[in-house]
Amino acid sequence: MTTNDYDRVRLGIEAMTAYVSGNDLMAQYMADRRVSDGNLDQVADGATALCALLLQQMGRMTGRSEQEILQEVARGLSRAERQEE
Repeated sequence: MTTNDYDRVRLGIEAMTAYVSGNDLMAQYMADRRVSDGNLDQVADGATALCALLLQQMGRMTGRSEQEILQEVARGLSRAERQEE
């Protein structure tokens, strides 16, 4: 992983930490990033890099392809949406 990739993933970890910590913290984090960056493109890129890394690790751990894992995530979301209705 290059330094650029490391920085991208680190930013994704920061964003996801704020996200799982609660709405107020996430809102403040996003507002701070918007002020410091001028937009949220870097945050979105960091979150994407983190998700890609986690998907690759899950694939190695389970022996499944990234596509199979994504399909399972999609099916799980679909089931959750139907249960909410």
